[in-house]
Amino acid sequence: MKKTIELPVEIGAFVYEADCPRHPQRVIGYRIGRMMGEDEEEFEEERKPDELYMEYEMCGISGSSPVSRLGKSIFLTREEAERANLGD
Repeated sequence: MKKTIELPVEIGAFVYEADCPRHPQRVIGYRIGRMMGEDEEEFEEERKPDELYMEYEMCGISGSSPVSRLGKSIFLTREEAERANLGD
C-alpha cells in the first residue's frame, strides 16, 4: 500500500516562530521521527518517533519542529507569530 504525505508548507517557503517572530526561517525539508545521530536526551519524550517534522534554517542555524506545531508556535506569517508571542 502506498502512502502519500501532503506537506503543509512548501520547501523554500518561510515560517515564523512565536518566540522570535522577527526572524523568518526557510523550510529546508521534512523528516519522520528522530534524526540519525541525535542524542536520545535531546529528543523530547513527548515527541512521537513516527511524527512528521519540518526542518528549517536561518543564517546557518537549523532547527526542527513537529508539523503539529503549525498554528501553535510556528506560523506562516510574521503577524500571526507576533500575536502569539504577545499572548493574543
